[in-house]
Amino acid sequence: MRGYSFRRVAQYARYHYMSQTKNYLSLFLVCIAFPALFGILSRDVLVAEGISTAIYTLGGLAFALRTTYAMRHRGTKIMECSLPLSNEERMTFMLLNLLVVFPLFVLLTSIISMAIVYPFNYYSVNVSDMMSILSGTFLNWSLYVFVQLVMSVSLLLNIIARSNLFVVYLGVFVGIVIFMIVAAHVGIHLLMNLEPGYYAETIEINDTAACVVYILLPVVFYALGYWALCRRQIKW
Repeated sequence: MRGYSFRRVAQYARYHYMSQTKNYLSLFLVCIAFPALFGILSRDVLVAEGISTAIYTLGGLAFALRTTYAMRHRGTKIMECSLPLSNEERMTFMLLNLLVVFPLFVLLTSIISMAIVYPFNYYSVNVSDMMSILSGTFLNWSLYVFVQLVMSVSLLLNIIARSNLFVVYLGVFVGIVIFMIVAAHVGIHLLMNLEPGYYAETIEINDTAACVVYILLPVVFYALGYWALCRRQIKW
């Protein structure tokens, strides 16, 4: 494979979306139907917006699965690995699909579902209020970073997992719960034993360091995903 070509990335993107049209279409309809259904039942457009936000927060798990579906599926993985595409170009497509396409995908489905619910809405919510709600969700950088963290971890798991993804996800979930419990107990212990005034004096520095680490976490997991892609691709 000579060099790096954005043209091959574009050609692969076209091939990917055409071959996975059914999967993406089903995901598209689900992302519209669930918020619209509950919004109509409650006669509240904000309910639809809340469910769309939940989909935006955790729906990246399904989107990462769709991104790697052809490489893992028994009927397509041989052809997928034989495509004239380098690992760098494949990873570029994955990043574009998760960093750009997914937020726009959920934004579009949110607008459609809210538009469906709007005629049934019992409360007085105008279009400008709806746009303000959407911008508050999709322009929130901390939420965007969290979404990318979820998708970067999911992408890594989809690349390194051999067969049963459910077991892998379950193990990671249990590990996260255990980590949060331990971290909470450690944090409470530290707060109980700090000198008076220490926390107030260091909170600004700690907040800055926490933001940097928080932003770097998705970058680290995407880098690990690329490393795993290079190491494990031929072993699928």
